[in-house]
Amino acid sequence: MLDKQKGYETLVNPQIFKGKLDISVESKRWVKYPDIKQDMKDLGSAAKETLNLFANGTFIQAFSAYTAYGDAVRLCSTAHTRPDGGSNQSNADSSGITLTEANLETGMNAIRQQKSGTGKKLMIGPGNLVLMVPEALDKEAVIITGSQKRSNTTDNDLNWYLGKIAVYVNPFIGSDVVDLEGNTGSDTAWFLFAKGVHGLMFVWDQRPIYKAWEHEDTDDFFTKVYFSCKPTWKNWVGLWGSKGDQNAFSG
Repeated sequence: MLDKQKGYETLVNPQIFKGKLDISVESKRWVKYPDIKQDMKDLGSAAKETLNLFANGTFIQAFSAYTAYGDAVRLCSTAHTRPDGGSNQSNADSSGITLTEANLETGMNAIRQQKSGTGKKLMIGPGNLVLMVPEALDKEAVIITGSQKRSNTTDNDLNWYLGKIAVYVNPFIGSDVVDLEGNTGSDTAWFLFAKGVHGLMFVWDQRPIYKAWEHEDTDDFFTKVYFSCKPTWKNWVGLWGSKGDQNAFSG
């Protein structure tokens, strides 16, 4: 009997962002065009920074109490309920394993054994996996996945990961980053994604638009950027994560 994958609903409430730049009439009169140009560049850079921090807050808070999906648990959880009433599933390591050559296999096996909302195997192959790490794990991730021979061994064993996992070093999830809600990133957490399977989304209500106008009384010139969006997920499958801090985790 054929049955489509069951899932929960995801309710998306886009958040509005806007910023304004005031260019005084004196700046125009004194022909301070380099300063004006730099201020306008800074406004654009601030918009990009805001988007990056907003989007990656999803991963910074992946193990926290933040929820978006209908199962009402965090993105990376050991207690995802099944819509069909089946046994709970996990997409988070319960012991916070660090990123090592051996532990990467543990994560790969976990994500490949995930089931759909009706308990069906998702058939996640090793060739479409992405390992996402903070900058602090850049070297370790590349050595493990990209070495011609198996890393941290003295023999001539082959590197089974070579060509199977792509590495994405995310500069916005490390400990030097604070998201828009005041949460600090991690230098130890690491994630696996299955391309074409994961349910992560970035929903645009309004992509960035710029408006410019001149004040009729002061003759000051204004430019404003406005956008509305929301990072969320429509399902947790196709994603697996570990806090990498070697501490017990549940929830």
